[in-house]
Amino acid sequence: MPEAPEPPGDTFAERLDWLFRTSRDPAGRPYSVRYVATELTRRGCRISHTHLSNLRQGRAPDPRRSVVDAIAGFFGRPPAFFAEQAGSQDEGDLVHALADPHIKQVAMRLADARLSPEGHAAVVAMIEQVQRLEAAARRRRDDQRHDLERSAAGD
Repeated sequence: MPEAPEPPGDTFAERLDWLFRTSRDPAGRPYSVRYVATELTRRGCRISHTHLSNLRQGRAPDPRRSVVDAIAGFFGRPPAFFAEQAGSQDEGDLVHALADPHIKQVAMRLADARLSPEGHAAVVAMIEQVQRLEAAARRRRDDQRHDLERSAAGD
């Protein structure tokens, strides 16, 4: 089973750095600061990769609320992630996750199955494979949509 990452720190910079170190793109690679800044800007939150890097390294003051919200949203975290005490983060994440009936169903099946550590690792590997397949399908759909938009604009 993969080793659990250390908990995030207490400062905004430590938590942001933790997100970059522990989050993976659909291909399984860490996100680059440049990619995240570009994606945040595309979503309406203008931020340069230099400023985002300075935030990550603690060389810039904590950002305004709209930037915190955008960064948290990109990484799939609630904005409170940047304000919570490190010890309560895992519990908050679990409560938030278990509110989703699909996640609760999977968790209950895992609890009932009483799998070995190897069995749990196999389930995690399957979930990661499904994530990669769905990400590839999304990319294909997005590419097709962009192609249709370009051809419609050329008409």
